[in-house]
Amino acid sequence: MAKKKTIYHLTKNLRAVVDNFIMRCSLLPDQAIFNPHIFAWVKDLEANWQTICKEATLIRAGNMPSLGEISPDHGRIAADARWRTFFLEGYGYKRLENRACVPVTASLIDKIPDLCTATFSVLEAGCHIPRHRGMTKGMLTYHLALRVPKDRENCWIQIEEGDECHVCPWSDGHSLLFDDTYNHEVWNNTEEDRYVLLIQVKRPCKWPARLLMNVFFKGVRYSRFVQDIRKNLDKSQ
Repeated sequence: MAKKKTIYHLTKNLRAVVDNFIMRCSLLPDQAIFNPHIFAWVKDLEANWQTICKEATLIRAGNMPSLGEISPDHGRIAADARWRTFFLEGYGYKRLENRACVPVTASLIDKIPDLCTATFSVLEAGCHIPRHRGMTKGMLTYHLALRVPKDRENCWIQIEEGDECHVCPWSDGHSLLFDDTYNHEVWNNTEEDRYVLLIQVKRPCKWPARLLMNVFFKGVRYSRFVQDIRKNLDKSQ
């Protein structure tokens, strides 16, 4: 039986064209890791991280679906069922029942301009996410660390940038902002769960690229990738 192609493979040629145009118009350099405070909204999230953490950790990891259950397109990277996800918003769709459980977090993400996705991402003890890269240069990925294992050096994300390899353990209340089209890999080699608030936002660009990104993300919004996630989330409620 032929292997079913994911959106990552089906849009490969289109994404290359879009990414090249985006980077010609980008207001940020092409690099793996950024100072998160280039975005004004980061300060508000960090100031409220303990409240966000309290809301997130009241939802037990075991009560969150694994990413592989709800997103077939994530394929091999979500094969480990210990990667749990609590969706708040994605490509214009809000999970109202989930947001009702975390009202402070919901009100804070509503203030983020150019938001693409917002989730709580939980790596249970022992979880490993294989080396992979994201879909488009049109987004940047942000993590606000909420609950990090005490043995934090054994819970980290590794991001490749040319000959350099950035090894970044999380730290409670601290932020990480990166371009996920650089290959990266994640480990939680501890006996505790790791919670982060994971946000994806549009890359700051000059006007022609902003228009192209709006068209591209509208296409993603109505793609099978997003619609499958919506259907599977509805089933899991």
